[in-house]
Amino acid sequence: MSAAFNESAVYPAIHHIGIVVEESFAALGTLEGVLAGVEVVTPLHDGRASHTGKYRTMRVSIRVGSRAELDALDRDLRAVTGVKLLL
Repeated sequence: MSAAFNESAVYPAIHHIGIVVEESFAALGTLEGVLAGVEVVTPLHDGRASHTGKYRTMRVSIRVGSRAELDALDRDLRAVTGVKLLL
């Protein structure tokens, strides 16, 4: 028997997000616009490049107040053209 999820015991929470984009990604302003709606703890910055050089990651840490806020951010980041995967 599982216990009920207690959101107030988990949130607010800091999440570290990796955003996988193609090397030629040029929508940095769009990502920054999406992130403007949340509290950014560590600003958006470059991460690692893939072994083949086709993809790279961008990293950001954010603080969200609820699972719904995290889900909305996830949806909005995935909608940005050129975003391939969120980690």
